[in-house]
Amino acid sequence: MFNIQINNSSISIEAIFKGLVSEEDKVQRAFDAVSPKVVGISLSKEGLAALKLNLPPSAYDLSEQEHIYKALMETFGEVRLPTPAYVSAYQLATRTGIPLIPLDMNDDLYTQAYCEAVGGLDLVRESMASRRLAKKKFDISSPEAFILDWERKMNRISGFRRLEIAREAHMAKAIENLTKKYTVILAFIEYERAEGVAKILGQL
Repeated sequence: MFNIQINNSSISIEAIFKGLVSEEDKVQRAFDAVSPKVVGISLSKEGLAALKLNLPPSAYDLSEQEHIYKALMETFGEVRLPTPAYVSAYQLATRTGIPLIPLDMNDDLYTQAYCEAVGGLDLVRESMASRRLAKKKFDISSPEAFILDWERKMNRISGFRRLEIAREAHMAKAIENLTKKYTVILAFIEYERAEGVAKILGQL
């Protein structure tokens, strides 16, 4: 867990692995340890709205890339959609009356950031890389090692790296905005983005 102080507010960032059912326990422990006044999760407002609908796993249409990610993540335990850590955070926040805030870009902002960061050549390279994805070998010695290896291979293309950096900056700003109203903030952010968000906040 990353801990940062800004504007007399305490910020705790818990990195979670998307899909892993075992991450539900991490969410409960973080709630107990932090006793937050507000909780943020790395979803868009549209993603949070979908989460609240409590749709069955069959309602989620996975891309080929996401199917490969899911299969590899199952090395470390049961995988389920929507991401169990987000579901658990939503349920705990609802039960305790704690505000739950989406931290990621909404659909319109993401589309704008995508168009600004990703060029035509990036798309060609991404398409070629995706076709070779099933043949790639990943480090599956631990969830941490797998995610970092996946991140390196997926974001070798400069445009997509810029897009993820933009997401981190947006989420950091969203958390900073929460410090204007709340003194104890808990954020659940996917492992591959959590450190970047924490570093940005630590420099404010």
